[in-house]
Amino acid sequence: MTALTDAAPATATARLPMVGLLRALLLIEAAAGLALAVFLSLVADAVAAQSGIADETNVRFAAGAAFLFALFAAIASRGARRRRGWAWTMAAILQVLLAIGTGIAIMVAEWHPAYLVGFALATAVMLVLSVASVRRALGQA
Repeated sequence: MTALTDAAPATATARLPMVGLLRALLLIEAAAGLALAVFLSLVADAVAAQSGIADETNVRFAAGAAFLFALFAAIASRGARRRRGWAWTMAAILQVLLAIGTGIAIMVAEWHPAYLVGFALATAVMLVLSVASVRRALGQA
């Protein structure tokens, strides 16, 4: 009986709270991206009636981009859960795209303080991605 140990099996992975925070932030981005895609799709009809078909096409294109962003954020969250190395890279690229997209929205549309949310989410995820335990867990260290 003394040969039995209380150690966890070698196949079990340790829980890392920062990876959980990364997953939560990516899922928040996915939900926000999906909500933005739905909102922009609804707004596109009103834009078409007011400004014309060209502007409607631009808004629908932005809705499609928001949907793809949401999809890839959910995929990156799943990859982080399974400790895949590509999840770190995908999450970092998504944050760059989020910052660029927010910057484009600021230049194209009328300024609104809600745009700061895009920059805040990108900053928060990049800070979590730079933590040593997250980098090590996702194979970047």
